Amino acid sequence: MDLDLRRLIVRHRHVAPMVSALLAGTNARVRIVDAAGTVVLERDAGAAEGEPQRYPITSGGRPVGWVEGPRVAAAIASVLSYAWARETDKRSLSQEALDRYRELNLIYDLAQSIGATLEVPAVCAVAITEAARLPGGNGFLLLRDAASGALRPAPGSGDPPALAGAGSGEGIVGAVADGEPEIVNDVAADPRVAPAERVFASLAAAPLQVRGTRIGVIGVGSTEAIMYRAGDLKVLGAIAALAGPAIDQATAHETALGRATAASGAAGA
Repeated sequence: MDLDLRRLIVRHRHVAPMVSALLAGTNARVRIVDAAGTVVLERDAGAAEGEPQRYPITSGGRPVGWVEGPRVAAAIASVLSYAWARETDKRSLSQEALDRYRELNLIYDLAQSIGATLEVPAVCAVAITEAARLPGGNGFLLLRDAASGALRPAPGSGDPPALAGAGSGEGIVGAVADGEPEIVNDVAADPRVAPAERVFASLAAAPLQVRGTRIGVIGVGSTEAIMYRAGDLKVLGAIAALAGPAIDQATAHETALGRATAASGAAGA
């Protein structure tokens, strides 16, 4: 829930008494309005004390409301600016704690799901499903072809995504595969965008790495413009950190199994 000036002034257990105390010390006319100009509190029964002034209630350098009145209005505006900043900090810390809890739960659940299989399609399907839980809902996972270097749809990814076939470093997704996790909230405006990537209006992606080698990229996209946040990218990074080694392990297992089957067949012949 966004911070609301009326709630802060009228209902906050610390702020409301402070504002009341400041008003009780004067008989001046005072009016408080929010950024849209809606009156939040008004005391117009008092006596006029000179020409009224307008003092901003600020947050991060921008006004979130105004206090109109004589000198006491400046004190009220300062108190409300301070209270707004404290509440904003508290909410940011609460959101950070929720994000951390979300990440830990994700890592725990993902580790259990991935650890239960040694098949590449199953590992990729789990990773894509988790990525698709992020805003936008279009999870994708591309693996690098060892021979050509092109990014191909991962086994278990269902219908090939529109980004399939991107070469190393090609487009936004290719750049992420060779670089760092990234959010692009306006895909069309990015100079790196490849034609196939225009299916998304916004996307977030992270490289898959195994012992320093980049084996692909995992991401999520939205066909409508949305704002991915740093927390979304952190979750995607956590998925990538688990999925990369798991895919590598499953690939090695499948290779060893294939060799064993071939050797067994040769011996039987």
